[in-house]
Amino acid sequence: MSHSILFNEFPKEYTSTIGVPGIFAKKCNRRVHLKDGTSGEMDSAYIADSDNRILFERVAVGLEHQSIPVGEKKLSKFGDYDIQLVVDEHLPTLLVVASHLNKNKSKNKLIRSPSDITQLYFLDLSEENISQRLSTLSKIIYNNQYLSQEMALNLGIIALYAPRERACEIMDTVVRLYLKIVEKLDLHMEYTLYSVITVLLDAFFDDEDEYRRLTKMMDDNTSQESQMRFASHESTIESLTYAEEDLAHARDDLAHVKDDLDKANGKIADLEAEVKRLTDELNGK
Repeated sequence: MSHSILFNEFPKEYTSTIGVPGIFAKKCNRRVHLKDGTSGEMDSAYIADSDNRILFERVAVGLEHQSIPVGEKKLSKFGDYDIQLVVDEHLPTLLVVASHLNKNKSKNKLIRSPSDITQLYFLDLSEENISQRLSTLSKIIYNNQYLSQEMALNLGIIALYAPRERACEIMDTVVRLYLKIVEKLDLHMEYTLYSVITVLLDAFFDDEDEYRRLTKMMDDNTSQESQMRFASHESTIESLTYAEEDLAHARDDLAHVKDDLDKANGKIADLEAEVKRLTDELNGK
């Protein structure tokens, strides 16, 4: 959810700040037809233009946030994403993985044939990278230096990609930094950072007292408008989740009905052939 908030609210700044090659141009279709007959969605899909550094042509990008290593099953889905992007956009593709994990723990290449290969591009969002971002941002904030949109967005990125063994410690620092800058933020950035940090506090903290302490600090220093918008967004996400689950069940039911119908049609065809054979035999043919 936090990745989606960052991408949906600031797609150009977010993709640039985490280091995705190219320049964001526009969002595109995320829905994917999977090879098992079901459908799914990419975390983010968009068109990127050349940055004349790493990327030298327009491409269709599939950007996935991963909190666990990419295994065989997920790699197969990346292959489906790759095919869908080509079908939809008629462009070369770039499949990007954004994760705090070491890329060596993940599968990175799917070979369907010698000429049909999906190669994943992993961003460097390691503990060292996140620590460096936190150090730079802290110096800017405590020295009251100019805070660009990209640098402010780093607060959400630091929270999202914090190494899990240090997540609570880092989130405490993130909240304190947020409190120092929140009055300087426009409403759009305030809503975005408040939403991301609130979601991740809930995800990372098992200690209820610490969780309540930090969320209260966030709530006490954030505008009611941002809090109400987040609450509405959360409610919509919950409703969407239930609707998607119901849709998935309905599609499964439909798939079973189609299987039964195919079997019935096959049986009918066999019986029709048998009736014809026996009729021909009866008529001496």
